[in-house]
Amino acid sequence: MSRQNDPKYLALMNWLKSQIAHGDFCVGDRLPSENELGEMFSISRQTVRQATSVLENEGLLERKRGSGTYVSSVTSFSGNVTMNIGVITTYLDDYIFPSIIKGIDNVLTKNGYTMQLSITYNKVENEMKILSTMLKNGVDGIIIEPTKSGLPNLNADLFTQIKKSGIPCIFINGYYQDMPFPYVAMDDYACGKEAARYLMQRNHTKIAGIFKSDDIQGHLRYAGCARMLKKKEIYIHDDNVIWYTTEDINLFSAEEFEARLLKRIAGCSAVICYNDEIAIRIIKVLEDKQRNIPADLSLISFDNSDLGTTSPIGLTTFSHPKAELGKVAATNLLRLINKEKFEATVKFKPELIVRDSVQVI
Repeated sequence: MSRQNDPKYLALMNWLKSQIAHGDFCVGDRLPSENELGEMFSISRQTVRQATSVLENEGLLERKRGSGTYVSSVTSFSGNVTMNIGVITTYLDDYIFPSIIKGIDNVLTKNGYTMQLSITYNKVENEMKILSTMLKNGVDGIIIEPTKSGLPNLNADLFTQIKKSGIPCIFINGYYQDMPFPYVAMDDYACGKEAARYLMQRNHTKIAGIFKSDDIQGHLRYAGCARMLKKKEIYIHDDNVIWYTTEDINLFSAEEFEARLLKRIAGCSAVICYNDEIAIRIIKVLEDKQRNIPADLSLISFDNSDLGTTSPIGLTTFSHPKAELGKVAATNLLRLINKEKFEATVKFKPELIVRDSVQVI
């Protein structure tokens, strides 16, 4: 049953899907005319055409000029249209997430959809519970930032169920390598390459790095910068790299982080930071040690969050598309829902925002 505020064509769409699913309309059957359906549901011919056009795009119906509309398939049936889109992110704080959510919501609202927002806090068990609930209650599509995408995907069974159910799904920011879903994200590998190139152009050859190990973004940013350095026979040595997980960074005391950082950056002139949050922590440690940025150590980062401009030193960092990423993900998901054939994966090219945290040596 449709809700009172749902678009009028939904009632007809859900009724037709139900009739087809239960065999009341079989493959090859001709539907009642648009006038007849309009009278049955007290809607205009235009609204009838809107409902049948969506089902035609889904492959359930076939319109034959001068003859009418016929049932062409029963295999695309996947339940009632809900006009709800599941949106799942790892966090919802004042970093980059509010802008991403705003971009998604603007597109969905304009197209009559409601956003069902959930947060995993980058915990696998939370992702499992949220996906299970969405599968049970029903959504028309899912936009999800994967949890711990750099580790084995423990919720692969749920994503397989989503695929089999015909629910369109798009990953944002990262992706699971074993899942055949499109994604919308920064080109993190290319950003890593450009970070290394920028530092080398400024004569930095001894470079440290701090990267997140449980998200695919950290792997890609490391791989990009390491590959670029290797091409120039410059290497980012293991002893100069810190890998951390979501839980690690929250459990580190200030003293533990300081000791680990100072050991790994010893002798280096620059550090490639996983994101602006990490860069800010490094700035704090160095300030406490009366070391100056960039005179004593250059920093380059990712995400161009508000932290990049509010920190004591303006961060040189790669721009994150934020709201635009959300808009593109939502737009592409709606196109998938409408059964359009196109390349839904989008990788945003590197855009470096140059400020004050890198010097020429």
